[in-house]
Amino acid sequence: MQFVLPSSRRFPYGFLLMNPVVLQRPDHNVSRKNISSAALKVLRRLNDEGYVAYLAGGGVRDLLLGRRPKDFDIATDARPEEIRKLFRNCRLVGRRFRLAHVLFRGEIVETSTFRAPVPLDDTLHNERTFRTGESGVVLRDNLFGSPEQDALRRDFTINALFYDIANFSVIDYAGGLQDLDDRLIRVIGDPDKRFAEDPVRMVRAARFAGTLGFDIEPEAFESMRRNRDRITLSAPARLYEEVKKLFLCGHAKEVFLWLEKVQLLRPIFPGFSEWLTADPSHRDWVLRAAEQMDRWRDADLEVHPSVLFALVFGAYHESIAQRLIDRGTPPFDAARAAVREHLMDVCNHVRIPKQVVFQIADIMANQSRFAFSESRRAKRFVHNPNFLDAFLYLKFSAKVRGRNEDLLEHWIRLFRLVQEEDSAAGETA
Repeated sequence: MQFVLPSSRRFPYGFLLMNPVVLQRPDHNVSRKNISSAALKVLRRLNDEGYVAYLAGGGVRDLLLGRRPKDFDIATDARPEEIRKLFRNCRLVGRRFRLAHVLFRGEIVETSTFRAPVPLDDTLHNERTFRTGESGVVLRDNLFGSPEQDALRRDFTINALFYDIANFSVIDYAGGLQDLDDRLIRVIGDPDKRFAEDPVRMVRAARFAGTLGFDIEPEAFESMRRNRDRITLSAPARLYEEVKKLFLCGHAKEVFLWLEKVQLLRPIFPGFSEWLTADPSHRDWVLRAAEQMDRWRDADLEVHPSVLFALVFGAYHESIAQRLIDRGTPPFDAARAAVREHLMDVCNHVRIPKQVVFQIADIMANQSRFAFSESRRAKRFVHNPNFLDAFLYLKFSAKVRGRNEDLLEHWIRLFRLVQEEDSAAGETA
C-alpha cells in the first residue's frame, strides 16, 4: 500500500495535523469476522445510541498487518459515565485517565473517551482534568476532545488508527498507514516532549519494534537514548506491567536487543546491566532465556512470570549467591538472599509483586535440593507444589551450560516414576 499524505496544519505538540486518510471497505483488509464479538457488541451499542464509536489503536494496527490482536480497545465520544449507563456489565477504572471496562465472560473491552490536547496554559491544569508532576510526567489526563485530537494524543502513528463500525472504513489522522508500509515506529509529535509526558513510551517503542520487526525512526531513537534515565520517573507498578509484556510478547529476544540498542537496560536494571557486560557468557545466558520464553509462547504454554524472571536473572542471582556462600552462608539461604538483594532494589522503580519475588526465591533456593537424590526425600520434593517451576529452571540451566545432564536424567526418571505411582494409586482408590 502506498499513501499520499494530505494537506496539513500545525498541532500544539509541533506535529502536523492532517486531513485524514480514509480507506473505504474495499481498500483495506480489516474484517468484522476477525474482531471479537464482545468488541462488536460495544461498538454497535454505542453507535445505535448515537455516539461515534471506533475500534482504536493496536487492534486496528494488528488487523491491517494480518496479525491476531490480543485485545480490542474502543474510543468514543461518550463520556465514561454515559458508557456506564449503557452497559450494566461496566465499571469505571483509572485515576490518571478515566476509562470504562465493559466486562464479558473471558474478555474486557476497554472503552475510552476521545482525549483533547495537553493545555498549553498551565492555569488550565487542575486536579480533576489535567495535571503534571514537577518532572513533566502526566499524572492526570481527563480532558475530552475529538477523534482527530485523540488520534494525535496517542504515542505512535501506527497506534493512532481507527476503524469506524458505522461504515467499515479505516481512518488515519497521523500518517500511521504510511509508517506501516515503511515498517517504522514513529512518535507523534516531538519525541522529547512525548517521552517526558510518559517515559514508559520508550519501553513500548522497543517492544513494538521487536515484536513487529520494525525500525525506530531515527529522531525517536536518539531521543530514547538521550532520555533513557527518565524511565525511573515512571510509576513502578506500570513499569512492571510493561516489563512483563517484554517477556510474554513472543519476541523477547528481539525486544531485549532493542533495549540494548536504546540503552534502556541500565536505568531499569542497573546492577544486572553491569553484570551483563562483564562477560560474554552472561549475555548468552539472557539471550538463551529469551529464546526459551519465545518457544513457550509459540507453543501456547502459559508460564508464570516468576519462572520468566527466574530464567532471565538466574545466572546473575547465582553469582550473588556464590559470594554469600563464600562468606559462609548455606546455599539454600544464600539463594534466597541473593534474589531479595537484587529484586528488592529493582522494586524501587519496577514494582515486582512481593509474591512473585518470593516465588523466584523459591525457584532459586530449591536448586540445592536437586543434589539430594535419596529416594524418600526426593519423592517428597517431587510432590512439593514448587517442584515443577524449580525443575524447569534445572532443565534450562543444564541445557545452556552443558552440565548436570546425568542429574537431570535422574530427576526426569524420578518425576515420571512418581507420576506413574500417583496414577496407579488414584485408580486403586
